[in-house]
Amino acid sequence: MLHVTTVHQPLDTRIYYKEVRSLADSGYDVRLATTVAEATDHDGVSFLPLGDRGGSRLRRIFRDLRAFFTILAHRDAIVHIHDPELLLVAALPAFSGACIVYDVHEFYVERIAASEWLPPKLRRLASGLYDAVERAVLPRFAGIVVVNESMRARYERFVPRERVALVRNFPNVGVPDLERARRTAHPLGGAPYVIHTGGAMRLRAFHDLVAAAESLRALGSPLRIVNIGETSLADYDAKERDRLLERAERAGVVMVGPVGYAEALAWLAHARIAYLPLIDTENNRFGMPNKLFEYQLFELPIVASDIGRVAEIVRGTGAGEVVPVGDGAAHARAMHAIDADGERYERYASAAREAARTYSFAGEFDRLHVLYQRIGEVKVSS
Repeated sequence: MLHVTTVHQPLDTRIYYKEVRSLADSGYDVRLATTVAEATDHDGVSFLPLGDRGGSRLRRIFRDLRAFFTILAHRDAIVHIHDPELLLVAALPAFSGACIVYDVHEFYVERIAASEWLPPKLRRLASGLYDAVERAVLPRFAGIVVVNESMRARYERFVPRERVALVRNFPNVGVPDLERARRTAHPLGGAPYVIHTGGAMRLRAFHDLVAAAESLRALGSPLRIVNIGETSLADYDAKERDRLLERAERAGVVMVGPVGYAEALAWLAHARIAYLPLIDTENNRFGMPNKLFEYQLFELPIVASDIGRVAEIVRGTGAGEVVPVGDGAAHARAMHAIDADGERYERYASAAREAARTYSFAGEFDRLHVLYQRIGEVKVSS
């Protein structure tokens, strides 16, 4: 079995820690073709090199070419791809009989249509082209994996219903992982902080995060906001990007950048409150991001934008508060109030702890396993 990504980091949470690691731990013979420069082994999983992540468009094309030849070399295995750009890369092998599975991480048609770094007419064109590629290619694929029940109807048009597997982004973090994270040294020397994972970008309302950090300072709160992940501000114009980064620095936002999974868990383990700001897009309205469930796993009260499924889950579990979209000051007031009110804090933390019992990756992995069984015989080592 081969998993392939030319976009994500080698130790991506969903691809490696949830799917590939779970498969390997269950005895599957699985390899990961990913964004590394040299072949390597990680906890018994073979990493096949497609080239370092990032860089110019030309480097991405070379990664795609390497992915194409790697897929051809493994055409007798189930090949599980994770990036939209791999649809065309995997098309020829699929049309010639290879078993290709497409893992749809997001509502890509809607996300492309909302990409503000593209002019409006180009957004519609790019979204339409992606939609056309899916329609042309996916009927020849062996299976499709979706992260959200709302995706089912779309993808059941392309392959039989039993070949569409729902594998949600629930945590795959065991008790030893939690305990190890909690034993680490406090990353800010004991200073209380609000954690946001997922990087800095417009889709995740970085402008609201910065405004919230400024308002926390104005309120005299000891809380700082920690932002973990890549900084990708292409959807803001150049002047706004510079202003946001300057404001973030003045407001004391801790820009950690990308970190490994173990380090990310350590940041979560010592956080005081979790933050999930979003802008109002169709993609965000339907999305159920991994971070939401990890926040609950670490019993963190959540402050989230009042959008779609995220808001429904926070309200339904009682694990925090939903706040108006685009109002960073209101976000800060909610954080400050939760931090200052011990009874409210414990109520939200207790609700998060209870909700976490519901969200486990074990059941999601079972559905992935069943999909592979339906596709065909899979080699499992003894």
